[in-house]
Amino acid sequence: MKKKQYFITNDPSIEFTSEEGFSNLVIDDYTVFYHKDLVCTHSRNIVTQKSILSEVEVQKQNCTIAILGFAIDPYRPEATNQEIADTLVKCQSKTDFFKSLEVLTGKYAIFYVSKEYKILMTDFFSERQLYYWKRTDYYYISSSDKLILDTLQLTPEISPEKKVLINATLFLNINEHWLLSEEDWDDRIKKLIPNHYLDVQKNEIERLPIFVSNQLDEKEVLATFKTYLQNVMEAITLRYTSIYFPITAGYDSRLLLAASIQWKDKMKYYIFNSGKTYVLRDVKIAKKIAKKFTLDFEEIKVSEMSPGFKKEFASHFIVPRFLSKTRNIAWFKEHVNTPTVNISGGGGNLKGVYDEAKFSTIEDLIKEIEYDNLPIHKKAIEKWLVEAKPYAKRYNIPLNDLFFQELRMGKWASKMYHEADITPVDYYSPLNCRQIMYMAFLNIPATRRHKPDSFLFKTLTEDMLPGATKIPFNPKTWRDYVKSVIPYQHIKKQVRLLRYGNKL
Repeated sequence: MKKKQYFITNDPSIEFTSEEGFSNLVIDDYTVFYHKDLVCTHSRNIVTQKSILSEVEVQKQNCTIAILGFAIDPYRPEATNQEIADTLVKCQSKTDFFKSLEVLTGKYAIFYVSKEYKILMTDFFSERQLYYWKRTDYYYISSSDKLILDTLQLTPEISPEKKVLINATLFLNINEHWLLSEEDWDDRIKKLIPNHYLDVQKNEIERLPIFVSNQLDEKEVLATFKTYLQNVMEAITLRYTSIYFPITAGYDSRLLLAASIQWKDKMKYYIFNSGKTYVLRDVKIAKKIAKKFTLDFEEIKVSEMSPGFKKEFASHFIVPRFLSKTRNIAWFKEHVNTPTVNISGGGGNLKGVYDEAKFSTIEDLIKEIEYDNLPIHKKAIEKWLVEAKPYAKRYNIPLNDLFFQELRMGKWASKMYHEADITPVDYYSPLNCRQIMYMAFLNIPATRRHKPDSFLFKTLTEDMLPGATKIPFNPKTWRDYVKSVIPYQHIKKQVRLLRYGNKL
C-alpha cells in the first residue's frame, strides 16, 4: 500500500518518485518519503548565540520535527498542525518533548531529531502505524510492512508456526489475525508498540515515561475529561468538512455522541447494518438515539465485497484479512471521495474488557483473551509480562489495562485503522490520548470505570447530554439468553468451529 503511507530511511539507494505520488523531506542522514494524501508537517528550530570568546555566532540548538498525519492539541482546538509542530520543536530536552506529546491526540507518526536523539513514535493507539527493520547499517521504517518488502523487492519470510495461524479459521474470525508481540507476519520486521519509542540513533526501544499525577480528585478528572472531549470535537470540526460518526448501543459511542452534540449539524451520524444479531440490536438502539436527539442519521446496509475490491485490497497486505467489517471499508471506498474522518471508540480498557486477576499466570492470561495455548502465543506473552511488570508497578498501572493499551490497541485495533487507508477516510478515536487515559487509570478506581456500573462513562455522558443514559446500553439479544441457559463457555470453541469452518 502506498496511498497515505510514509517511508523513512537512511539508505541513500531508496527512492520514491512524484509519479508514485510521493514527496520527500531530508532530515540529517534520513529521508522522509510521504504520499500526497498524507499530511506531512515539519518544523526546524535553530537557536544561535554569540560565542563568549568572540563575536561569531554559533548554533546552540538544532531540532527538527516531522509529523506524519494530524495532531490535535485538546487545550488549543484551533491550533493547526504547523502550530503544534512549531511548539514541539522548541522542547529543550527529550523529557520536555515526551511531556508535551502526552497531552496531544490525533493520528500520526512523529520523527524528532536533535543533536543527541533521533526518535520515532506514534499516537497513543498506534492508529498511524510504525514498522521498522534494521538491516546492517540501514533502517527501513514505514506505516506499511508490505511497503517495506515491496520497496526492497523482497518476498515475505514467514515462520512455519505463523503459517499455521494464517490458515486457522478461528485465529482469523475470532482473534482477527492479532499476533501477541511486536512481530507481525514477516519475521524480520517489527512493529513499534504503542507506549514505546524508537531511538534510531541509539538503536533502542523504550517505554514512555508517564507524567500524569496520581493524586487528582475525581471531580477534577471528570471536569478535565469533559473539556478534553468537547475540545477535540471542536477541533475535528475545524479540520474536516466531512465527519462520519457511527452510533451503536455501546458506551464509547454514547460518550462520544454526548461530546459531539454541540456540533451535531456538522456530523453525519450513521450505522452500518450487516444483518448480524448484535448489529441489529445496535441499529434498533441507534434509531432510538437519533430520534430522541434529532440527529442527521442514516442506516447503511452493506453488501458483499466485490471481486474487484477484494483483489485490490489483498494486494496491499502481506496477509489480507477479509472480515464482516471489511465490508464497511469497501462501502467507504465506493461512496466517499473527499478527505473524511470517521469517529471510532477506543475506550475498551476504561470499561475493563479483561479481568485483572487472570493476569497472574501466562495460561490464565491466554485463556482470558480467548487464544489457543500455543507456544507462539505463550512465548509472546511471557516476553511481554517480563518487560511490562516493572513498568506497571512503577506507575501503578493495572496489567490488564496496560495489555489492552499496548497489545490490543496496538496490534488489533490499528489493523482496521490501517486497512481503511485505501479510502479517503481516516478512522480516528478521540480517546486516543496518553494524558486523558492515564488520568483515568491512575485516579479513578477500576470499580468506578469498569462495567457493569461504568460510572465514568455514564456520569460524563449524562452531564454532556441529559437523558442519553436512559436508553439502554448493549441490551441482551436472543443469543445472550440462549448462552445463559446452556453451558456455552464449555462448548464455545465447538460452536465457533461449526460457524466458521473446521480448519485449525
